[in-house]
Amino acid sequence: MQNRNGNYEKVLLGITAVLALGIAGYLVWTSQSFSDRLVRRTGNSKNDPGQPPTEIVSQTLKRLTEKITWISPVIKGKPVPLNKSVLLVKKGDQLFDLQLEDPQLRPPMTNSYLVKNDLPDILSPNVGELDADSDGFTNLEEFEKKTNPRDEKDHPPFTDKLVLKRRITFDYIIKLNSSSPPYQVQRLTPEPRKSVFVSPGEEFGFDKGVVRFQVKEFTPKKVADPAVGEKDVSELSMLDKSSNQEFKLVRGTEVNLAEYEAEFEFTLGDRPTRTVKKGDTFQIPGIGTTYKLLQIEETSAVIQPVDGGEPITVTKP
Repeated sequence: MQNRNGNYEKVLLGITAVLALGIAGYLVWTSQSFSDRLVRRTGNSKNDPGQPPTEIVSQTLKRLTEKITWISPVIKGKPVPLNKSVLLVKKGDQLFDLQLEDPQLRPPMTNSYLVKNDLPDILSPNVGELDADSDGFTNLEEFEKKTNPRDEKDHPPFTDKLVLKRRITFDYIIKLNSSSPPYQVQRLTPEPRKSVFVSPGEEFGFDKGVVRFQVKEFTPKKVADPAVGEKDVSELSMLDKSSNQEFKLVRGTEVNLAEYEAEFEFTLGDRPTRTVKKGDTFQIPGIGTTYKLLQIEETSAVIQPVDGGEPITVTKP
């Protein structure tokens, strides 16, 4: 029994010795690896930023601390606040600053006209053909007449929408056929043809109850003619009482005292055409102003308000 106890103690002492040696070895290893940890090792990771870019940092700091003086752009001699937006429009490859007059975005309309009147659809090529206030006049028409394209009560005159559709001609051709009294005057057009024999001082007409002409004076006249030797070109001076115009009939030469009518069309809204004789008055339907037709040409007519005002030329479209 005593022998067994002695063996057991030896075993415990052996185990204790082994543990003591192990602990001592661990402490020695730990003390050596700790010094290695204090040494900075070069990183091999791809995420390692490496040394800081000191040159770039210096340049950035210098730029941030640099004093910069901002200068406002000048338009029309006045500086524009830096906090004010500028309307820029790009058309094709060209950039348009609508605060400036040149280059023009929608000529002949100016850039200031587009901006001042806040015209919609300024990006549309046909903005001049549009009607911003629906008064019947296009933006371009209002620009040309210097009216407000955003106010339906401020627009060009209604006569701008009056056009001459056509001139209607009524021929009235007469001719002097004799040079001895009483003088024969013949009407060729309109039909039927008629002749009258008149003397100076007489008044006459070709239709029953109509007195249109007055004979003023007869002047005998002849000129040399290579074919017949001498040609009779005597003149009969006359007055057309319908127009209060004097004219001369030369023997054998036709004179056309044509009368004209003007057919007008009002292009604002759905209104019928009007046919007016020279000297007559008329009104534009729905407008109320009365005009007198003063003159009719092939491609134009002249009218004038009867209550006063400047004559107005109406042309074919």
